[in-house]
Amino acid sequence: MSDSLSTRPVGGDAASGPPVSAKVRHRPSWIAFVVLGAIFCLGMGLWQLDRYQEATGTVQNLGYTFMWPFLAGFLVYAYLKYVRLEADEADTAGAGAAEDAGGEGDDDEVGAPPSGTPPRRGARRRERAVTEIPADLLPTRRPVAEVPTRDEGLEAYNSYLAELARRDAAAGDRHQERTDS
Repeated sequence: MSDSLSTRPVGGDAASGPPVSAKVRHRPSWIAFVVLGAIFCLGMGLWQLDRYQEATGTVQNLGYTFMWPFLAGFLVYAYLKYVRLEADEADTAGAGAAEDAGGEGDDDEVGAPPSGTPPRRGARRRERAVTEIPADLLPTRRPVAEVPTRDEGLEAYNSYLAELARRDAAAGDRHQERTDS
């Protein structure tokens, strides 16, 4: 199922091409999730109102009575915002494909109006969406010099073990386990 969210020309002038309609896909699973979530939140709000009206009810229950419907409204708002952003992203992707296919627009002339046509007042020129962080956005880090760490205790222990091994080798005594077969 799909609706047309908006019909607007791509670009800031009339010569930029025919209007492109952004198709919006309303997924039944998302709609069911939003509707069930909103019903649940409204039910929780009514339950909190009942709890407030009981003898053991507190002001906190009254606060929750107003919070749950607000959350239900937020679910609906978030779904509609998501659908609009998805349609805008598809619209932007379609505009980029139209510019690539038509050969219109140059990366060097992003802000410049087309030759001979003044830009319309209040119109925005559609630009490609940035999908990647530029490499030169953050400052470069200095390379870290590899400094070997010295552990004096470990060096002393290793020299002690080496000295013991030399003593054993000089004495001809090998303290190794041998299995007799």
